Amino acid sequence: MRQVTKMILVFFILSFLACKQGREEVNHKAEESALSSPVSDDEITEIVTAFNKAMINRDEAALERLCSDQLSYGHSSGLIQNKTEFIDDVMNGPFRFLSINTPEQTILLDGDTAVVRHILNADATRDGEPAAIKIGNVQVYKKALDGSWKLLVRQAYKL
Repeated sequence: MRQVTKMILVFFILSFLACKQGREEVNHKAEESALSSPVSDDEITEIVTAFNKAMINRDEAALERLCSDQLSYGHSSGLIQNKTEFIDDVMNGPFRFLSINTPEQTILLDGDTAVVRHILNADATRDGEPAAIKIGNVQVYKKALDGSWKLLVRQAYKL
Protein backbone atom coordinates (compact mmCIF):
# COMPACT_ATOMS: atom_id res chain seq x y z
CA MET A 1 0.00 0.00 0.00
CA ARG A 2 2.83 2.40 0.79
CA GLN A 3 4.31 1.77 -2.64
CA VAL A 4 1.03 2.79 -4.33
CA THR A 5 0.79 5.93 -2.17
CA LYS A 6 4.33 6.94 -3.07
CA MET A 7 3.63 6.37 -6.78
CA ILE A 8 0.49 8.51 -6.60
CA LEU A 9 2.40 11.27 -4.78
CA VAL A 10 5.19 11.19 -7.38
CA PHE A 11 2.58 11.33 -10.15
CA PHE A 12 0.94 14.44 -8.66
CA ILE A 13 4.29 16.18 -8.13
CA LEU A 14 5.36 15.50 -11.73
CA SER A 15 1.97 16.65 -13.02
CA PHE A 16 2.23 19.87 -11.03
CA LEU A 17 5.74 20.57 -12.32
CA ALA A 18 4.69 19.89 -15.90
CA CYS A 19 1.76 22.30 -15.61
CA LYS A 20 3.98 24.97 -14.05
CA GLN A 21 6.56 24.60 -16.83
CA GLY A 22 3.78 24.85 -19.43
CA ARG A 23 2.51 28.12 -17.90
CA GLU A 24 6.04 29.54 -17.83
CA GLU A 25 6.55 28.65 -21.50
CA VAL A 26 3.24 30.33 -22.44
CA ASN A 27 4.19 33.48 -20.47
CA HIS A 28 7.65 33.53 -22.07
CA LYS A 29 6.13 33.17 -25.56
CA ALA A 30 3.70 36.03 -24.86
CA GLU A 31 6.62 38.26 -23.80
CA GLU A 32 8.60 37.26 -26.91
CA SER A 33 5.59 38.05 -29.10
CA ALA A 34 5.20 41.53 -27.61
CA LEU A 35 8.89 42.24 -28.06
CA SER A 36 9.35 40.65 -31.46
CA SER A 37 6.54 42.30 -33.39
CA PRO A 38 8.03 44.00 -36.43
CA VAL A 39 9.19 47.56 -36.00
CA SER A 40 10.05 50.10 -38.65
CA ASP A 41 12.23 53.17 -38.82
CA ASP A 42 9.01 55.18 -39.20
CA GLU A 43 7.73 53.94 -35.83
CA ILE A 44 10.96 54.99 -34.12
CA THR A 45 10.94 58.34 -35.94
CA GLU A 46 7.45 58.93 -34.51
CA ILE A 47 8.71 58.18 -31.00
CA VAL A 48 11.65 60.61 -31.40
CA THR A 49 9.25 63.26 -32.73
CA ALA A 50 6.88 62.70 -29.80
CA PHE A 51 9.80 63.00 -27.37
CA ASN A 52 10.95 66.29 -28.95
CA LYS A 53 7.38 67.67 -28.90
CA ALA A 54 7.09 66.74 -25.22
CA MET A 55 10.26 68.74 -24.50
CA ILE A 56 9.00 71.75 -26.49
CA ASN A 57 5.56 71.62 -24.85
CA ARG A 58 6.94 70.83 -21.40
CA ASP A 59 4.51 67.92 -21.34
CA GLU A 60 5.38 66.15 -18.10
CA ALA A 61 2.92 63.27 -18.62
CA ALA A 62 4.33 62.52 -22.08
CA LEU A 63 7.92 62.65 -20.79
CA GLU A 64 6.99 60.26 -17.97
CA ARG A 65 5.44 57.90 -20.50
CA LEU A 66 8.31 58.11 -23.03
CA CYS A 67 11.23 57.72 -20.59
CA SER A 68 12.38 54.54 -18.91
CA ASP A 69 12.49 54.55 -15.13
CA GLN A 70 16.20 53.64 -15.56
CA LEU A 71 16.89 56.63 -17.85
CA SER A 72 20.47 57.89 -18.08
CA TYR A 73 20.35 61.31 -19.75
CA GLY A 74 23.73 62.77 -20.65
CA HIS A 75 24.24 66.39 -21.65
CA SER A 76 27.04 67.71 -23.84
CA SER A 77 28.36 69.51 -20.75
CA GLY A 78 28.99 66.16 -19.07
CA LEU A 79 26.03 66.43 -16.69
CA ILE A 80 24.23 63.10 -16.24
CA GLN A 81 20.63 63.01 -15.04
CA ASN A 82 18.21 60.26 -14.08
CA LYS A 83 14.56 60.32 -15.16
CA THR A 84 13.34 62.46 -12.27
CA GLU A 85 16.16 65.00 -12.65
CA PHE A 86 15.73 65.22 -16.42
CA ILE A 87 11.98 65.79 -16.30
CA ASP A 88 12.35 68.34 -13.50
CA ASP A 89 14.96 70.16 -15.60
CA VAL A 90 12.65 70.29 -18.63
CA MET A 91 9.74 71.48 -16.53
CA ASN A 92 11.55 73.97 -14.28
CA GLY A 93 15.05 74.50 -15.67
CA PRO A 94 16.51 77.56 -17.40
CA PHE A 95 16.10 76.15 -20.95
CA ARG A 96 12.84 76.46 -22.83
CA PHE A 97 12.81 74.71 -26.21
CA LEU A 98 10.91 76.55 -28.94
CA SER A 99 11.72 74.19 -31.83
CA ILE A 100 13.79 71.05 -32.34
CA ASN A 101 14.97 69.61 -35.65
CA THR A 102 16.95 66.40 -36.04
CA PRO A 103 18.70 66.24 -39.44
CA GLU A 104 21.05 63.44 -40.42
CA GLN A 105 19.05 60.98 -38.36
CA THR A 106 19.93 57.31 -38.57
CA ILE A 107 18.18 54.44 -36.84
CA LEU A 108 19.65 51.04 -36.04
CA LEU A 109 17.10 48.41 -35.02
CA ASP A 110 18.10 45.29 -33.11
CA GLY A 111 15.15 43.36 -31.72
CA ASP A 112 13.68 45.34 -28.84
CA THR A 113 16.36 48.05 -29.03
CA ALA A 114 16.65 51.08 -31.31
CA VAL A 115 19.74 53.29 -31.52
CA VAL A 116 19.04 56.75 -32.91
CA ARG A 117 21.76 59.20 -33.95
CA HIS A 118 21.18 62.71 -35.21
CA ILE A 119 22.25 66.30 -35.09
CA LEU A 120 19.97 68.23 -32.75
CA ASN A 121 19.28 71.79 -33.86
CA ALA A 122 17.09 73.74 -31.48
CA ASP A 123 15.88 77.25 -30.98
CA ALA A 124 15.51 77.86 -27.28
CA THR A 125 15.75 80.40 -24.55
CA ARG A 126 18.00 80.22 -21.54
CA ASP A 127 16.78 82.33 -18.64
CA GLY A 128 14.66 84.21 -21.20
CA GLU A 129 17.57 84.97 -23.57
CA PRO A 130 17.63 83.44 -27.08
CA ALA A 131 19.87 80.38 -27.43
CA ALA A 132 20.67 78.35 -30.53
CA ILE A 133 21.69 74.76 -29.88
CA LYS A 134 23.55 72.47 -32.25
CA ILE A 135 24.84 69.22 -30.77
CA GLY A 136 25.26 65.59 -31.72
CA ASN A 137 22.91 63.18 -30.05
CA VAL A 138 22.68 59.41 -29.49
CA GLN A 139 19.51 57.92 -28.04
CA VAL A 140 18.76 54.32 -27.14
CA TYR A 141 15.13 53.25 -26.98
CA LYS A 142 14.04 49.94 -25.47
CA LYS A 143 10.72 48.26 -26.18
CA ALA A 144 8.79 47.51 -22.99
CA LEU A 145 6.66 44.41 -22.39
CA ASP A 146 3.51 46.45 -23.08
CA GLY A 147 4.86 47.25 -26.58
CA SER A 148 5.69 50.90 -25.90
CA TRP A 149 9.13 52.35 -26.59
CA LYS A 150 11.01 54.02 -23.74
CA LEU A 151 14.09 56.23 -23.87
CA LEU A 152 16.72 54.35 -21.88
CA VAL A 153 19.88 56.33 -22.71
CA ARG A 154 20.56 59.70 -24.27
CA GLN A 155 24.01 61.16 -24.72
CA ALA A 156 24.68 64.52 -26.34
CA TYR A 157 28.10 65.60 -27.54
CA LYS A 158 29.63 68.84 -28.74
CA LEU A 159 30.18 69.29 -32.45
